[in-house]
Amino acid sequence: NTVLKEKAGDGQTLAVAANNIICINKDQNMFDSKKKLKIATTDAVKAKLAASQANNIDFNSCLLSFYTNQLDHFKKKSAQLQAAGSPLAPLLLATSLVRDKKFEDALKTLQDGKSQDEVVRLSIAELMKKTGSFTDSAEVLKQVLSMSNKPGSVSMIASLLLLGSGPSAAADYLDIALEELRNTRNHSNEDITSWVLQCAKFRLAYDMPEKAAKNLENLLARDPTNIKALALLIRSYSMFDAPKAHEVAERLPDIDIPLDIDLEQLEIGVGVTSGRGLRKVIQPEKEKINEAHRRIETKEKKRKKKKGKLPKVLAEGGPDPERWIPRQERSYYRRKKRNRNEAIGKGKKKGKVKW
Repeated sequence: NTVLKEKAGDGQTLAVAANNIICINKDQNMFDSKKKLKIATTDAVKAKLAASQANNIDFNSCLLSFYTNQLDHFKKKSAQLQAAGSPLAPLLLATSLVRDKKFEDALKTLQDGKSQDEVVRLSIAELMKKTGSFTDSAEVLKQVLSMSNKPGSVSMIASLLLLGSGPSAAADYLDIALEELRNTRNHSNEDITSWVLQCAKFRLAYDMPEKAAKNLENLLARDPTNIKALALLIRSYSMFDAPKAHEVAERLPDIDIPLDIDLEQLEIGVGVTSGRGLRKVIQPEKEKINEAHRRIETKEKKRKKKKGKLPKVLAEGGPDPERWIPRQERSYYRRKKRNRNEAIGKGKKKGKVKW
């Protein structure tokens, strides 16, 4: 905004700044976006822009007309972009179809375009996921090279394969991704270690302990001091080979216990977790006995409750035998006398009083 207000720089700089503001606004503040679009689409500015910059500005112009419901202008601009061979042109038609919730038609439009642009590829994968084709969506994401061997993309593809083809296909893909990561140069030993541990946890979660044990053995062959891998290996062997689990457990390092530790205090501090997650402390027998004596003493000290007083009617001679008869029909009922002087000074005063 500062660049546009002060008009700093040439027309090309102003056009790029205006286009950036349109992108920031998205579907908000349409009036301001229209004003900025006029700056970026003048003939003098277009002559100075590169082909990619002009293509992006025309694409944003189409989206702006789409958001402002100028469908005729939208169709005209999108047809011009498609005729010019813009790789993003199929996205415009797909956007209008998605707005009408025609996901399958939008997917077909993008696939017919045969564009290799990564944005189009990601859009195809998203539409496949919406239509329930999880395995096909994972295969499309594998073709996006800029996302290969990234933790986020690998976990996304594994999740899609888990939904579409099951745990075995997802685990096989994780192994392939691990091998690809090892073949690349941009990785460290810590990355490989964390990746193997996550793969092992995944296999254990979906009842594949044999393969998890194999991966962990390979990891421990390179890093024998990894305690997390050793613990997972014991857990995996315990699910299908108990003697081997005991044998591996002997490789755990010894714990140095100080001699000045009070074992009774440790037993007191041992917690028992109930169903609600509360922590109850196990107390020794002497403390339990003392607590029982305290409870007995407190019970003796408690005052006895006094009997409640009855109403006067019940205290004198039991309940009233005429209690079910209407009050005015009872033998002891006496109507209250009205005070005749109450009416003096009340009422309407229309005329004057003559004396």
